[in-house]
Amino acid sequence: MAITPPPPRPKRLFEVLVRLHDDVGQLKYPYSAKILKWGIIQESELEEASKDNPNASEKTVWEDVRPADVAVRIAGGLTQFVDQEGFRAKWVEHGLAEGSWKIFLSLYCRLKADATPFNSDGWHRNSEMDNLLTLVRILDEEVFSHAVMNGPTNHDAAMKSKWWKECHRRLADAIEFEVYRGMDLPAAPKDGLCYTPVWTDKVRTNIREIAARWRKSPLWDQPQSTDGAKGVDFTNNNEATVKEFLNKHNFTTRYLEGRA
Repeated sequence: MAITPPPPRPKRLFEVLVRLHDDVGQLKYPYSAKILKWGIIQESELEEASKDNPNASEKTVWEDVRPADVAVRIAGGLTQFVDQEGFRAKWVEHGLAEGSWKIFLSLYCRLKADATPFNSDGWHRNSEMDNLLTLVRILDEEVFSHAVMNGPTNHDAAMKSKWWKECHRRLADAIEFEVYRGMDLPAAPKDGLCYTPVWTDKVRTNIREIAARWRKSPLWDQPQSTDGAKGVDFTNNNEATVKEFLNKHNFTTRYLEGRA
């Protein structure tokens, strides 16, 4: 009499799918070991959400979780993923505040549940992590760990909270257009420009050029002065005043895109 083997347990099946996805790479499965390792989604949540639901999504997983708590979960996982490379620690040494890092993630990542099914090509949480790390590495090399940060210029003023916020708003707009155009997306990635397929070499090169324009902006060579007519008050951290200084010295999205 033949004995029918028991069906594989969900946990074991999940582990097999992860190994096929991450090690073999020949077939596309919806989850990645990164998502589990950095705590963005828990294995138990995936199993429960996917039970009898082939179209499960992050919305399914976090159906009863407050959006603010979802944002904290995603931001926490992304932060741990980036921190393994040590970039953010160097930025903190230059004056980066915790609140500024949260602003950074909110500008570049999707900190909310996506309704796109896990088994769809439109679910990009895996590639978002890779794109975020690429962006951080580029900014570190071109700006925040560049020699100019310790030189006679005023580049370090960008670490002040309002300077950081306004500079990155303009940078994000410039990079968003580059990602939209370079990745041939159907629409601009308004809910997180890192939340796309993995950026191509050309897109990464163009983003590096945008970051280099940040570093090369004449703004940072202006003399420190409390008189706006004679220079820039880099000690000022008032949002309206910072915007005025950035506009006056052409630190704009158009400039960062190379169009001005």
